[in-house]
Amino acid sequence: MKIKLFAIALLVFTFSEDVFAQATGKVRGKIVDGDNGEAVFGATIVVRAVKKFAKTDFDGAYDLELPLGTHEVEFQMIGFSAQKRTVTVTPGKPQVVNITFGLQTLETVDVKGRALNDAEAALLALQKKSSSVSDGISKEAIKKSPDSSAGEVVRRVTGITLVGGKFVFVRGLGERYSNTELNDTLVPSTEPDKRVVALDIFPSGVLKNVRIIKTFIPELPAEFSGGLVKIETQEYPEEKLFSVSVGAGGNYNTTGHKFLNMNQGNMLGGVNDNQKNPLANVPNVTPVVPGSIFGGYDPAVVQASSAEFNQKWTPDKGPAPFDRNFSINYGDTFKVGATSRIGILVGSTYNRNYRFRQEESNRYLGVAAIPNSTAGSTLNKLQDQKADLYTEERNWGNNMNLAYEITKGQQVFIKSLYTQQGEGVVRDANGNDYINLAHFKALTTQYTSSLIQHHTLGGDHALNWFGDRAHKFDWRANYAQADRDQPDLQQQVWRQGIGNPNPYDLTRLGDSNDGSRFFSNTRDISRTLKLNYEIPFDQWSGLKALLKLGTYSMSREKDFTFFWYGQKPNTATGLERYPLPGEVYSNPITFLDNTNQFSQQLPGQSNAYAAAQKLQAYYSQVDLPILPKLKVLFGLRYEDSYQKVKTYYTGNTTSSLNLDYGCDVSNDTVRVALIRNNICDPFNNGVGELRTKDRLPSFNLNWEVAKDQIVRAAVTQTLTRPDLRELSPFGFTPYYGANTIFGNSSLQRSYIHNYDLRYEYYLNPTDYVGVGAFFKQISDPIEMIGQPVAGGISQKFTFANAQQATIRGVEFDFRKELTSWLRFETNMFFIKSRVDVLSWEQYIAVQSGLVDTFSRVAAYSPTNLSRPLQGQSPFVFNLRFDFFLNEKKTQSIGVYYNYFADRLYAVGANYLPDAYERAVGLTDVVYTAKRGDHLEFKVAAQNIFDTRYRVYQKNELTGEKDLFLSYRTGVSYSFQATYKL
Repeated sequence: MKIKLFAIALLVFTFSEDVFAQATGKVRGKIVDGDNGEAVFGATIVVRAVKKFAKTDFDGAYDLELPLGTHEVEFQMIGFSAQKRTVTVTPGKPQVVNITFGLQTLETVDVKGRALNDAEAALLALQKKSSSVSDGISKEAIKKSPDSSAGEVVRRVTGITLVGGKFVFVRGLGERYSNTELNDTLVPSTEPDKRVVALDIFPSGVLKNVRIIKTFIPELPAEFSGGLVKIETQEYPEEKLFSVSVGAGGNYNTTGHKFLNMNQGNMLGGVNDNQKNPLANVPNVTPVVPGSIFGGYDPAVVQASSAEFNQKWTPDKGPAPFDRNFSINYGDTFKVGATSRIGILVGSTYNRNYRFRQEESNRYLGVAAIPNSTAGSTLNKLQDQKADLYTEERNWGNNMNLAYEITKGQQVFIKSLYTQQGEGVVRDANGNDYINLAHFKALTTQYTSSLIQHHTLGGDHALNWFGDRAHKFDWRANYAQADRDQPDLQQQVWRQGIGNPNPYDLTRLGDSNDGSRFFSNTRDISRTLKLNYEIPFDQWSGLKALLKLGTYSMSREKDFTFFWYGQKPNTATGLERYPLPGEVYSNPITFLDNTNQFSQQLPGQSNAYAAAQKLQAYYSQVDLPILPKLKVLFGLRYEDSYQKVKTYYTGNTTSSLNLDYGCDVSNDTVRVALIRNNICDPFNNGVGELRTKDRLPSFNLNWEVAKDQIVRAAVTQTLTRPDLRELSPFGFTPYYGANTIFGNSSLQRSYIHNYDLRYEYYLNPTDYVGVGAFFKQISDPIEMIGQPVAGGISQKFTFANAQQATIRGVEFDFRKELTSWLRFETNMFFIKSRVDVLSWEQYIAVQSGLVDTFSRVAAYSPTNLSRPLQGQSPFVFNLRFDFFLNEKKTQSIGVYYNYFADRLYAVGANYLPDAYERAVGLTDVVYTAKRGDHLEFKVAAQNIFDTRYRVYQKNELTGEKDLFLSYRTGVSYSFQATYKL
């Protein structure tokens, strides 16, 4: 009997203990300082009735477990008045209570989990409290949009235009005037000819927020004027998170239709071994060309080396598959002892898309209407092409966030991103060459693998040694690497006389372009170290101010190399007629029997550059309230930068010619004199070197003129330096008939004066109105300028410092929930810019032959002496409508519209007028739905009207807008389902 009673008592005790353990819930939230918007570290949250308490971490976040029921919660912090809230704790979803100490209140900001700031309201609150002008888009908005990459996401932000589907223009300024940071550290570029980061390489599934900082403050890099794009990846959650998404889609112009594909690369976007250059290990000092004991190799060895290459020349043909995507995320937080915890988030996302488009393009020769004048020109056609482009893209992104909170206020973390993109393109073109009076067909196949790995080790530390308010010290050490591998770009070209009616009477072109194989590699590595120290203090009337000091060190190396192999016929065999494929024409047998000659093409110029940059920066800034509603942020940033680029031919790697050489002197008159006296070789200008030391002040004013209404004003100075590649004077043509762009080793940095004024009205946590104006004056802007060219169907361009540029604009942003079932958002901007390329006196002197032909100015042949900034649209706007289909807003239809006005697409040269891209408006529709707490659906259609893109050049003689480029991208559609535990 006693045993039975004991068993019953044990059972009752165990059952009641389980019930008691389950009868609890959570209260969590964030506490911020109303004076400056900063998170409050070390605040105490107390529930006296049950003797429970917690403290806030570095993010101002807290988490408190309480019994079910109603409790009075007290929030305390030395230096602030205590606040009390009555909170009802229920089972299941935690109760969110956010507190603002001081003057303002942000109680309605929805902070989920660890104050992750990924909701629209939280990001808007962050913008409100920022000391600089900024805009952004949150993870919540990204999830609702139809966008699949960071590039598509960013074009929704005020003042942003997206060029080429991946390059961001902030306030009309091109990629050189903007920087991109990932998790507060620099992102290197995969592009060999641009500093810009191609944002299409970042899948939207790995993003938390994307913010655009539009005014400079000293803690930010000085090398931006348009803005700083800050990409933040997702962070670890407070409790377990697991989600899986799968999706499929297509394109009406592509899916199920004819598709050409070389099936290059691996599934994850890398490069297969059979694509790599089999002669890559041959010593550069001896190129693979027929020679003798004095250079080159035995002709038979050179001919036999052709058999080492992949022999596939003809694309596979079949119906285009459906697009597909997949992502998986896992995160959790684990307590370690009484005061420590470990947080983790790992995720992976994968997209594979297929696209087809038909492209039509023309190129012209410009003839001046009045000799030696830019008053106008007529256009004579040089070439026209019609091309079918088949593109397959694979995008694989992975991120990991691992953090260890040693104790409250002491945290170290690692954030890593590894993203890889593989893009295969088949370009099947036919056209006419009006210089050689020939009709041609050209088949170009290429594959590009781009990879970014970005690893940041950092720490956030509160130092309670100096009083009630903790000093803060944070540090970031980063290693980042960007690789771009373009293996085996192949070209085949056939031609016949114009007017020949026989479609099969085309013979191989038989020059260096036909049967060529092009290999290139780019590697960009950066190492950075950031140290920041914050000292809080009270100003004269007791308001809370902040002094921030810091240093930034960056070391960067970028290398680029290309190798080019070609063939030419030794005899006329008659077997080269179209459509004889490369598998026959370029078969190794044709080289072994000497029908064709194989060799490495020796470029008439350099084929490589090695570049490096060292940057050391220091800054000091003060965030100072003058009055309770008026504060200023002012300070100074000092940057010491050294850039060096050595351009060379790889065959000279052991030669004395590969040393630092050239006529790169700053005074052009001296340089010309040295050349004329045979002291300098004008073509050995292979070293670009630039050392600058700059002091860059910043002043930002923020005045809360009324409740939730802020006026911001800023006067700042920034700069932009030449990209490393732009200091390298070499160029190459990616396909037959394309333009060639050369660098310039004498470029100097540009200096920019920025003036900003903006009014912001925060109607509630999610509704907002903003109006702003800005003006920028740029000295020595770096611009693309045409060069004289004759006897070819391609244009030549280089980079040069223009005289000056100005840009002025107005921005407007409006977000409002109009009814319980309709939300409306719009943003737009108007911009006017002007670049003075050359003075009229310089232009006349060049055209009249009064300038020495070796002068740098003589190498420029711009059509217009002044023009707008390239890529800048005078008017851009976005519209967004969200229609909620039920009261809980778990189902909605979103309509997105993005429009940009005519913008300068390509700079005119040699009397050719500038090419302008005609205004385009794109409409997207997306349906989202939630089923319970676990299942989400999204169905989207993009570019639903299949808008045509058209670029034109104006013929001054006829007044017609002659075609430069035209294409459609088709209507895309997708479906995605997400399951969350």
